[in-house]
Amino acid sequence: MSNPTPPEKLPDQVKLVLDADQKQAEAVGIVMALFAGALVSLAQIVEGVDSEDSKTTTASWQAMRIFLYGSVMLNLAGAFLSLLTIKMCTDLPLAYHQWKSGKRDGPRVNRPDRVKDWHRFGLLLEAGMSRHYATVDHMSTLALILACVCTFASLTFWVCLNTLNVITSGITMIIFGLVGIAVIVAFVMTIVGEGWK
Repeated sequence: MSNPTPPEKLPDQVKLVLDADQKQAEAVGIVMALFAGALVSLAQIVEGVDSEDSKTTTASWQAMRIFLYGSVMLNLAGAFLSLLTIKMCTDLPLAYHQWKSGKRDGPRVNRPDRVKDWHRFGLLLEAGMSRHYATVDHMSTLALILACVCTFASLTFWVCLNTLNVITSGITMIIFGLVGIAVIVAFVMTIVGEGWK
């Protein structure tokens, strides 16, 4: 009876990147799925508003509906992309083990010019991650940004269109706009200001 070969462990730096990406994808996927559910409820409320009323057929109401349905779809797409990211991250340790134990060919690393071997995508490529992982990661980030923009816009429209007082509506619009700008600035600071790749 032969002893099974102990599994080949991923290098520490690859494991750190993989764990961070997986945890972030789990958190983003959960939040985006919850947002999609909440926005579906808001969409049902919007559709329940009297469609015969002339005020609900204005361009502002139509714009709100576009942003609202767009935010639902973008949140669902972001949750799905997060699931794909998690799948790719959880498949890598087995692929690495199979490669190191000789059960499959090693990765053919054909790294894009701008991705260095020390970059997080470069580290994952060296361990056998799919070349398409970076694309899925960028698509997930883009879906998150667009979903946030559409969600802020639809909620701003909803509050403003359902507030009778023009002053209250204007102040609400300013507050929502400032909060939206603060969120975008914070997002850019976390992406650009980390000082590492």
